[in-house]
Amino acid sequence: MLHLDSEQKRVLKAISGSSLGFLVGYPLLMWVFGKLGTWKEALTFLGVGFLVALLMIVLYVLGAKIPKKD
Repeated sequence: MLHLDSEQKRVLKAISGSSLGFLVGYPLLMWVFGKLGTWKEALTFLGVGFLVALLMIVLYVLGAKIPKKD
């Protein structure tokens, strides 16, 4: 299990809302602009949105790691 310090937990809480919004918002915007023609394309955009959201979460949490002093 990954142990997170308080700063990483704070960042995780802050980024999770926007990441989930991106996950839903990206396919929704593609539908509004007429880029979605089939369910396969919708699922593709949903998958891409999920991967980008996951990548954002991982990078932000890893970037919030504060090194310990020796």
